[in-house]
Amino acid sequence: MIKLLLEFGPLVVFFATYKYSNIYMATLWMVSVTSISLVISYMIDKKISMPLLISGSVLLMSGCITLLSGNPMYIKMKPTIVYMVFCGILSFGVLNNKPFIKNLLGNIFVMEDKYWLVLSKRFAMYFFMMAVINEVVWRNYSESFWVNFKVFGAVPITFVFILMQLPFLQKYGASKSNIKQ
Repeated sequence: MIKLLLEFGPLVVFFATYKYSNIYMATLWMVSVTSISLVISYMIDKKISMPLLISGSVLLMSGCITLLSGNPMYIKMKPTIVYMVFCGILSFGVLNNKPFIKNLLGNIFVMEDKYWLVLSKRFAMYFFMMAVINEVVWRNYSESFWVNFKVFGAVPITFVFILMQLPFLQKYGASKSNIKQ
């Protein structure tokens, strides 16, 4: 539960602050909460997961540039950059027969590498599509629409995508908890 809060806490703070203030105040609070989340994550696990480190670093950079420049474009581009970094990492792994998604989910599921590669391709395509969607939304719609999309669009799309992967994981993977029993 704490890890979920550390992942989604900054987004919730951003959304709530934006509703009562503006994008700059929301960005300031999200940068602050993200910094605290990274510290707490390190204190709990004695390390920071690579996805959280990448996302947090890009957020801190784009958030600070937004605040210093007074241009919200940078915070709006943050999801695109993160999605493309994840897409690039996974695609590089697929091209080199290295299923990097296994590093994230391998402690939960056991599968042959060929299936991890399939899952890596799916996640790479998902991240690419989310990058495209973010670009379309922030460039063509109002700031308010983009903020609402981040919470009520991107988050549900992510959950639906993950749920759509469950049949694949059930067919080709085994839960490590089931193997131990």
